[in-house]
Amino acid sequence: MFRNLQIEWMKIKNYRVFQVFSVLYMLGILIIIYIFYKIYTQMMSRVTGGMSDDIFKLFSEETIWTTVCFSTSFLLYLPGMVIINLFINEVNFKTHRQNIIDGWKRETFIYTKIGLITCISIVVTIMNIIATAIMCNVTNTHFSIVAGLETLGYTFIQTFVYLMFALLLATILRRSGVAIIVYFIYGLLLEFIFMWLFWKILPGLQHFLPLQVADSLIAFPGMDGIFGDKPDKLIMAGSAIAFAGLYVYLAVRKYKYDDL
Repeated sequence: MFRNLQIEWMKIKNYRVFQVFSVLYMLGILIIIYIFYKIYTQMMSRVTGGMSDDIFKLFSEETIWTTVCFSTSFLLYLPGMVIINLFINEVNFKTHRQNIIDGWKRETFIYTKIGLITCISIVVTIMNIIATAIMCNVTNTHFSIVAGLETLGYTFIQTFVYLMFALLLATILRRSGVAIIVYFIYGLLLEFIFMWLFWKILPGLQHFLPLQVADSLIAFPGMDGIFGDKPDKLIMAGSAIAFAGLYVYLAVRKYKYDDL
């Protein structure tokens, strides 16, 4: 697998879309949380007449990890777009056939893509650590990696679920434009509508939608029950891992038996 990931890296390291979106994502993580912090502190300072700028304790030692990881999760669509483009470009230009000709099994090709998603999920988690460290410095909050271990674990799961969902769409739709549009429309609009409907009709199930199952692991501080009480974190984590496993199974099966 390590050798396969090296080959995968050689494919993408000079890919312009990958380079641009990687830079945008890295900058976006820092920008989005800093802008939120500045707006939040200015508003709170006005409300309290300058007495306090963190009355909701969003940047305390106990909550800063959740605040940062929740805020940066909105940018997960960027690496998702990259995954869709990488896979579908290989399909469109038939370069995936060359791997098969070189002796790879079909499963090897798709498992390598899943390995790449795992690596990206680790990198995203590390970038959240860096962003939190920077924000701790900005807010004069004590930085403790131990305090953030649980949230970081949820961040990794959330990222993996989002990217595997993107890969599954790519394997099914085989058109980058269509897959990206469906990815955005479902994630940003349809799932919110489904959440609201389930909340009204079948309370409890709104937390077990394809992407929300991972989003529910990291709730904005103080807004944990906005869409009804959530099940225990262990149940949600297990459900998110189960969804990730389902996406892996469906993507592998689709690619394995589909026409190359």
